Amino acid sequence: MPTAKGTIKHEAWNEKPYHEAPPQKSTTADIMCVFDGDLSARAQTNFLMQYPSEKACHYAGYLLVEGTLAGKQGTFILFEAGAWENGVASSRWEIVKGSGTGALAGISGTGSYAAEHDKTVRYRLDYELPA
Repeated sequence: MPTAKGTIKHEAWNEKPYHEAPPQKSTTADIMCVFDGDLSARAQTNFLMQYPSEKACHYAGYLLVEGTLAGKQGTFILFEAGAWENGVASSRWEIVKGSGTGALAGISGTGSYAAEHDKTVRYRLDYELPA
């Protein structure tokens, strides 16, 4: 199974609370991500985020990824679930079955990322494309 690696930059982050009962807070976040590396893409991202305290966050949502992977252009959707604890964000991805379009039609796979202490977000995406 091929593996794509690289970095993610958050180009825009718009987070709004919809419930606050200190220390808990619930928000929605619309984020534009830019992938560099083996996956060259932009991704519109929508998350629900739950803060049980000021020092932790759990989140889940979808990324609509549009770009080029392995020389093939198209779109696909990632489902992401993760947590931010002790200043580090880490997530798991799953490519939504049947979401690939263009030359990425039929793509499947899983991935993850971790935000390092220098705030660099490094991703890994293990994927398969139909022959």
